Amino acid sequence: MNAAQAGTKLALLNKLSCSIFGNIYNPQGFRTGNKILRARLVGPTINSYYPNVKMIKPREISRMAPEMNLIDQAEKTRLEDLAERKKRGKGPPKKGQGRRSTLKKK
Repeated sequence: MNAAQAGTKLALLNKLSCSIFGNIYNPQGFRTGNKILRARLVGPTINSYYPNVKMIKPREISRMAPEMNLIDQAEKTRLEDLAERKKRGKGPPKKGQGRRSTLKKK
């Protein structure tokens, strides 16, 4: 048996081995990305690292229990700032009187 016959028999053996064990037959040695696809997924590990805690906002508490009369301080300051801006004429325009409607009048 010469070297050429031995090479073809080894290739056939390798092909048969790949079909039996579920491997990919790749005689030319091309890069297939199989190594990455076989790797374990990282997402579940990262998700399990961080605790699954939901932050409850004051608005949600006041909706669940309106009888408690809780005040959302951030919302209160936002409304106060908005009222101050409206006094100075810096508030949002009334509906239909914004920048686009003033462009049409020209």
